[in-house]
Amino acid sequence: MQEYTSSSQQVVAPRNNKRNQTHRAAILVSLGALMITLPMVLVSSVIVYFQVLRLNLPGVAIYDQDVGWRTQEETAALIDEIWNQDRQVILVSSKNTKTTFRFSSKDLGYWIDSAATAKAAYDIGRTADPFSDVQGALKGEKRVILPVLYFDETAAIRALETLAEDLTIPAKDASISYQSNSWVALPGVNGQTLDIETTLKLLHENAFMNLITQSATLQMKSLSPVISNLNFVLDDIDTVLSQELTSSAYDPITDGHFSWSVPIETKRSWVIANPNTFEVHLSYNPQDVENVFKMWEAELGERRSLSDLPDWDAIIAMWQKGQNVHATIYHSPTIYNVEPGESLWGISLKLGIPMWYIIDANPGLTTDNLKGGMNLTIPSKNILLPLPVVPNKRIKINISEQQMQVLENSQIRNTYPVSTGVSDSPTMTGTFQIQTHEINAYASNWDLYMPHFMGIYEAWPDFMNGIHGLPLLSNGHRLWASTLGTPASYGCIILDLEAAEDLYNWADAGVVVEIIN
Repeated sequence: MQEYTSSSQQVVAPRNNKRNQTHRAAILVSLGALMITLPMVLVSSVIVYFQVLRLNLPGVAIYDQDVGWRTQEETAALIDEIWNQDRQVILVSSKNTKTTFRFSSKDLGYWIDSAATAKAAYDIGRTADPFSDVQGALKGEKRVILPVLYFDETAAIRALETLAEDLTIPAKDASISYQSNSWVALPGVNGQTLDIETTLKLLHENAFMNLITQSATLQMKSLSPVISNLNFVLDDIDTVLSQELTSSAYDPITDGHFSWSVPIETKRSWVIANPNTFEVHLSYNPQDVENVFKMWEAELGERRSLSDLPDWDAIIAMWQKGQNVHATIYHSPTIYNVEPGESLWGISLKLGIPMWYIIDANPGLTTDNLKGGMNLTIPSKNILLPLPVVPNKRIKINISEQQMQVLENSQIRNTYPVSTGVSDSPTMTGTFQIQTHEINAYASNWDLYMPHFMGIYEAWPDFMNGIHGLPLLSNGHRLWASTLGTPASYGCIILDLEAAEDLYNWADAGVVVEIIN
C-alpha cells in the first residue's frame, strides 16, 4: 500500500505542475500579443489624430524651418513670407571694384511654390505605408524637405539688363598725347561689361544655394579696344600738324585786314587716329570751330564781330580742302549821350550817319524833341554798306585837302583834286559805298546834269549824294571848273570830266568810299 500510496502520490504531483505551466504560458502569450498590438494601436491613433486635424507630423521641417503641428495652409503662408516676401539676394561683381546690388528674390526670378512645398510637408505620414513615418516622428526623428523652387529666366534677364549699363566700363582705344614736348602713343585699355549669359546660367544652376546664402556673383567679361597700339603713326603727326587752317577778315569801315591760323596747341588736341584706316588726321567738330572763331573775334574788341561766315560744317569742309575762310567785320550799334545844345543834324555830321538813319533807330525821335542827356541808339556803320564789299578797291576823300585817292590792292592808282560841299551844305564824313551808276543824272532841285554819277549814300530816303563830273546846267553852262579843288557843291564830290569817267568805269558797285576831314 505504501508503495502504491507512495506510487500514487508520485503520479498526482506531475499533473498539477503541468496545469500551472500551461496557465503561465497563456498569460505570457496574452501579454506578448498586447505588447505587439499596443504600438500599432498607438500609431493608428496618432495617424487618425493628425489626419482628422490635418496637421503636419512633428519633426517635419522645410530646410531649417520647423513646420510640425501646422496645417497645410499655415505652412504655405509661412513659406511664402520667409522665401518669397522677405528674401533678398545681393549680387556682387566679380572684377575690380566690388560693386554690390540688392534685389528681392522674386525680381531676380526666384520663386518658391509655397502651396506645393506645404503639400510635400503635409504628405509625410500620409503615404501608403504611414507607420514608419509616424513611428519615426514619435521617436523624435527629423524629416527635412527642400522648398519647391522655380526660376523665371525672363525676370532674371530683365534684372541683369538694368545693371549692365552701370557695370560697363568702355574700352579705351590707344591714343596720341603730347607730353613734355614730345608725342607719346598711349596703349589701349581694356574695358569690361556684364556677361549676362554666363551670369544667367549660374543663377539657374546655383539657384537654391543663392537663396540660402542670399548672395550671387555677377560674371564680367572684358571689352577689347578697337585700337590697341599707335606707335607706328608717331612719324605721321608732324605732317598732319603742318596743315594750315586759316581765316581772314576785312573791316570795310577801317580798311583793316586780319588773318589767323589755328594755333598749333589747338591742332594738337585734334590729332587722332582713324580706327578704320589707322591713319593720323585732325578731327574737330562744329563746337571746336566755333570756339576758335570766338577766340579770334575777341581780338577785335567789344564792338566788332565777324559776319558773312559760312556755317561751321562748311568751314570744316573748306579747311579739309586747304581753303581759307573769309569773313567781314561788323561794327555793333552804339549809344550816344546827347550834350546840351546839340542838334540832330550836328550829331549826324559828327558821327558820319545820315540823320534819317538815327531817327529810324529811335522811334518817336524828331529834330524838335531832342534834349540834352538823351541816349540815342546809333545804328551800325555797316548799315551804310548795303552791297557786298569789293575788298581790293577803295576810294579815300580828304575834305580838308580837297583830294581823292583811288587805291587798288592797297596801292595808289590815281590822285585827283575834288570839290566837296560848301559849309551850308557840307559833304558828310563817314564810310560809304558805290551803290548806283548813272551815266548822266539830272538834279531837278538845281536844274543841272551830273555826268558819270555814282551814288554813295542817301542823305534822305531816295535822295542820293554821290561822286560825279563837273555839272552842267540845262542852259549849257559848266559849273565850278575854275574852282575845282575848293568846296563848291551842295554835298556831292566833284571831279573833272576825265577823272569822273575813269572812276565811273573803274569803281564797281560795292567799292568802299571813305570820307574824312
